Amino acid sequence: MADFARYLPLSQRSRVDERGVTSDRREPTATVLGSIAAALRTAGGDAWTAHADDDATTVADAVAELVAGFDRPPARRALESAQHVLGMGGRTPSTEVQPEGPADAAAALEARAFAITERAQPTRLVELDDAVVAAVRIGDALGAPIPVPALASGAVALRRAAGAPTPIRAVISGHSLHATDAAWTIGHGPVLVGTAHELIRFLAGIGTQAPRPARRGELGDHA
Repeated sequence: MADFARYLPLSQRSRVDERGVTSDRREPTATVLGSIAAALRTAGGDAWTAHADDDATTVADAVAELVAGFDRPPARRALESAQHVLGMGGRTPSTEVQPEGPADAAAALEARAFAITERAQPTRLVELDDAVVAAVRIGDALGAPIPVPALASGAVALRRAAGAPTPIRAVISGHSLHATDAAWTIGHGPVLVGTAHELIRFLAGIGTQAPRPARRGELGDHA
């Protein structure tokens, strides 16, 4: 079975020319931000306050977090993570002007996507993670999944699985995760399956629906 990790640098696959492999996530991150913006532009008037039944995060919340916190440095992320664990609150309030509705949010995300492709410094995996998880939350709230490139969802799934909290790790430990619609697999062991959207949702701690065991013959060439 193909392991998504084999498509990453410094993996255990056989040695080949890896000059085209990069940890720069500018292109997929900009693509995901653009997809979110497109979904917001076609959303109805009530979209701004919409949320999924099992997720209290509204579209407005998800966009605000994405716009305000996207470029925060690693030290600030670490501090916020520690504060969250200790029950001391979430992110430090941002001085950046926040979008006031779907159209305003779409414009802000399109501008950020363009800035990402134009800037000199690379985009980190953690920033791609921000964009992909926001796409999952916003897609759920709008009632239609937002498309995410397979390499983007796979990279974020690998990151989330590696640092999963105990309840999630208890489910995935000793198993591999296979995205039925994205042709990537991470981990080793008996296969648990779901769409890329479903797997990211679970690994991000949204809702309670866990991936299910693969059915006989379901994996086809991936078995």
